[in-house]
Amino acid sequence: MNGQARMSPLTALFTGIWVLGVVIIGAATTITLYAMRMVDGKVSAISTLAGKTIEDLPELVDSLQPALDSFAGRRAPEYLKYVKVDVDLVKDERTSGRRAVLSITNDGDDVISMLAVRVAALDGAGSAVHEWTEVVATPLAIDDDWRGVLMPHATRHIVLHPCRWSTTEVAGEPSAVHEISEIRVSQKGGLIERTVSVP
Repeated sequence: MNGQARMSPLTALFTGIWVLGVVIIGAATTITLYAMRMVDGKVSAISTLAGKTIEDLPELVDSLQPALDSFAGRRAPEYLKYVKVDVDLVKDERTSGRRAVLSITNDGDDVISMLAVRVAALDGAGSAVHEWTEVVATPLAIDDDWRGVLMPHATRHIVLHPCRWSTTEVAGEPSAVHEISEIRVSQKGGLIERTVSVP
């Protein structure tokens, strides 16, 4: 009576390892294919979104322009005739030098939302010995460097940082000149007006 041949322990071990290897390879292949499919879908979606964003960028810039204009105003060189700037050099006792002092008056009916002034200190012969660029009006008032808008018919006084030169090093009596390098205005009609009704 012949019985079935039994598998040796060594054969069973190798068979089990082979089956386990096949299962691992199959699972890894399935996971890899699924991941590649997901990544391909994400890449396609990102590419579509990027293309759509680039196409819509000019329209977005155009739509933001009115908001930016209302915030910073419009450049208005013709408004300079309403702006009066006086600059003077005063002694600074702490540094034995001079400080430039600005007085800016807005004689017009519009709000100055941005105003930049360049100041140059000159020696007695008219040669520049120091220069500054100072933003004297900004759309918002934050701390010392953002001074806020300059209202119609208002005057602003500003003391600049001290010069780094002493009066003894300058030939003759020093003086100062100025140049307006940027001006933007917002019309009064463009400002937000709030009315309060009293019952």
